[in-house]
Amino acid sequence: MKNKIKIAVSILLVAMVFVSGCAAQPTSSNGAISSENTTEAYIASAKAKLEATSNFESDFYAEVQMGGESGKTVSNAKVEMVLEPLVVGIKMQDSYGQDTLSSQLYLEKVDDAVNMYMAYDGQWTEMTLDEKNAMKSIGIYDAAKDMGLLLASGEKWEQVSSTNGVITITGEVPAQKVYDISEAGCFLQLAGMNGVDQSYYTGVGAVPFEIQIKEDGTPVAFSVDFADALETVMNHVLVELGQESDETISVEKYLIRQNILKINEIKKVDIPTEARSAINYEKEISLLESSSSLQ
Repeated sequence: MKNKIKIAVSILLVAMVFVSGCAAQPTSSNGAISSENTTEAYIASAKAKLEATSNFESDFYAEVQMGGESGKTVSNAKVEMVLEPLVVGIKMQDSYGQDTLSSQLYLEKVDDAVNMYMAYDGQWTEMTLDEKNAMKSIGIYDAAKDMGLLLASGEKWEQVSSTNGVITITGEVPAQKVYDISEAGCFLQLAGMNGVDQSYYTGVGAVPFEIQIKEDGTPVAFSVDFADALETVMNHVLVELGQESDETISVEKYLIRQNILKINEIKKVDIPTEARSAINYEKEISLLESSSSLQ
């Protein structure tokens, strides 16, 4: 009898080890794999693919809602970007209430400078920038760079869903990194608050965000709300300007979302013919100054 019991216990132990080793990974009620290592693997793969990106196409969406205002500002843009040689095309539509403004912006590297072509209400203008400032001017639209910044700085990762081969993961930019990430990604650009001193970020909290990645590690989308950070910065600016402490600004929402549609599939960006004949006011002024000096 004792031998039979020992044999039965041994069989049970072996069965338990076998089952535990071969069982499927635990999932949440919504089907998400809960393995932390798997989450880190998705993030590492997405970071690597973004770092290797030479061109992409994306949809940009931003929504700004200030406290006490019934209307909200919504910005949509279609972005095409080739990094080498640099060519960028951005078609934008901004709306506030019933008012809508459509515009276009193109960058094209020529020799050691970058030509910027802009169209507002059908009127084209041109200006010349160095590449660093040209890229900074469109920093908020650079989906590959901005998603890479969030992935590199993020903490407190959590998988929240897995649907049709797309993994949704939440995370946050810790408070001590918000300034660097905001400035590097130009996330406050729409509010005109990029380029301010780091002291204006005093007291800022962590910034939560959400990313979507395919099961093969391909980055799909991200969304981030900088409302609290923007509110902190703007109120510090008010104090600097000498406003009374009770005159504070409230920001309900400052949401930025980018969907990355294509990576390394863009062959070229077509710049409209009329853009190349745009007025370059800098060159016009330079010619006038040169002409005056010769008189």
